[in-house]
Amino acid sequence: MIFADLPGRLPEVKAIQQTRRLLANARERTRVHTISAAFEALRKQVPCYSYGQKLSKLAILRIACNYILSLAQLAELDYSSDHSSLSFSQCVEQCTRTLQAEGRSKKRKVRLTVFTCLNIYLANMATKLTFL
Repeated sequence: MIFADLPGRLPEVKAIQQTRRLLANARERTRVHTISAAFEALRKQVPCYSYGQKLSKLAILRIACNYILSLAQLAELDYSSDHSSLSFSQCVEQCTRTLQAEGRSKKRKVRLTVFTCLNIYLANMATKLTFL
């Protein structure tokens, strides 16, 4: 008579399942918030059109990769996966194209204020490094 006890235990089983689901949902929410916070921190470190510009997570990753390659090229290090040895200007151009593509996809007209300043600064640094 195992099945005789089942109707009486059904509310218990449902309560346990609901509790498990609530805990799983809470863990997933925490995981998503943690990932979003990490992407937001990364977004603040990479060049962008403006500080308020919304970027997709994919765009943040692409810009960060190009930015790292640009900085590595400036420091004369090769961190590219294909070791294609892009020049510094090519790395900056890749980063610029990614930013522009993201801007077009959002259909916003924004200016390159921060990124332009970064380009000028990095170009000046590259010039100084070549004279050392």
